[in-house]
Amino acid sequence: MVKTLIAAFDGLQSFQITNELMPTVSEIADNGVRFLHNHCVFPTVTRANSASLCTGVKPGTHGLTANNSVFTDIDATELVDALVPKLSEINRHTDGKLLFVPTLGELIHDKNLKWISVVGGTSGNAFVQHPNASTFDHVVIHSEFTDPPKHHDVIQAKFGNWPPKQAPAVDLVKRTADVAIEYAMNLGPDVLMVWFPEPDTTQHVFGVDSRHAQAMYHHADYQLGRLIEAINEKGHKPDTFIVSDHGYSTIDEVIDVSKQISDAGFSVDGDSPDVVVGANGGSVMLYTRKGSETITKRLLKWLSMCEWVGAIAVDSQHAKGEAYALLEDLGLDGIRSPDIVLTLRSVKCSGGRENTFKGVSTGGEPGAGTHGGGSSAEMHNVMIAHGPSFKNGYKSELPSGNIDLLPTILYVLSIEVPDHVEGRVLEEGLVDSVKLKGESRAQLVVGKSTRTVNLNGVKYLCEFS
Repeated sequence: MVKTLIAAFDGLQSFQITNELMPTVSEIADNGVRFLHNHCVFPTVTRANSASLCTGVKPGTHGLTANNSVFTDIDATELVDALVPKLSEINRHTDGKLLFVPTLGELIHDKNLKWISVVGGTSGNAFVQHPNASTFDHVVIHSEFTDPPKHHDVIQAKFGNWPPKQAPAVDLVKRTADVAIEYAMNLGPDVLMVWFPEPDTTQHVFGVDSRHAQAMYHHADYQLGRLIEAINEKGHKPDTFIVSDHGYSTIDEVIDVSKQISDAGFSVDGDSPDVVVGANGGSVMLYTRKGSETITKRLLKWLSMCEWVGAIAVDSQHAKGEAYALLEDLGLDGIRSPDIVLTLRSVKCSGGRENTFKGVSTGGEPGAGTHGGGSSAEMHNVMIAHGPSFKNGYKSELPSGNIDLLPTILYVLSIEVPDHVEGRVLEEGLVDSVKLKGESRAQLVVGKSTRTVNLNGVKYLCEFS
């Protein structure tokens, strides 16, 4: 029986949820709980946020720090694009410790509950949700792989070849729903996660909330309706979570950061480069040569003078007396932390919708959509809850975040939340909620290029720019 359904819409923002374009999600929200001040984790890229949704901690803690990053505990000079098969190789190399903390799938296994996910996004997104699924007799389904592998050929035989992930991803969205309804449901999931690759896929090409993007999240909404109908026909009444991984911004300029750094006199290639550059759209992870304090200081000085740089974060050692944020402020402090993190220039758009930004990106085309940066538009995303455990028609103004999904699901499944979890149970939305500690008042903290909101010890990054 499906006890919990998680439906993710990649890159969806709250303003896009309307009765006209997303009637299924709108109805769920109207009869459930809307968390109006929800935050993703930084950087605002899918794979870091997918891991945070499924672990309840920030990237510095779970260790998957970005889409493009260096696994410094394994190879200090190799830039890794977090996709399969590279992630599975790292997971084998680390004896199943690609992520430093257990996933939701691992935690529910202790109560004999089963996780199944069907992911229409990237292979890396699918893998980080439950890197050791087969170990726990759980299932992860993606077009390029399944874990366990035996499901891949069975799905191919039943449905044919998977449609490609291209904009607009009409066929891939439908196939994701088809596999969830006609295959995954028959495997007996207690927790079912279905990840639609839209509107992200289309917005990267046609722009934020373009007519093409609107058509795609309308289409994905319809497919979710099919899935919910199939679940209801089986007599299941799950708690349902509607989430997205990040927000969005619009590109107004593209910068080749590696070339810029190379032209400034730093080596970025070879066996022992001065700097390894991890480009992530609106942000960049920089890893300087181990033990070279001189290179780090020179690089920071040069970056501080670049007009395309928005904000800079470093460890506490290099932040002393400088106008830099701390990696800790971003949730990026940990074993695999970069040495320097920077966002690219971003400005608020005048007129039109509230909370829209444009700026520099490491890739894409001007006018297209991007994310990865620290603008308010990228840092705020979607969280909706509905079902027997949640209030009806409630709107929460309290801060919440992607890191709160795991502890909230554990709570409604009557599973103890481990001490290492950095998110909180979204008690204010629960039917059996009691008044939160501290009068439920959030505290806004404005730092060096950051805005953070704190609620009862849980910190959410609102902006880093």
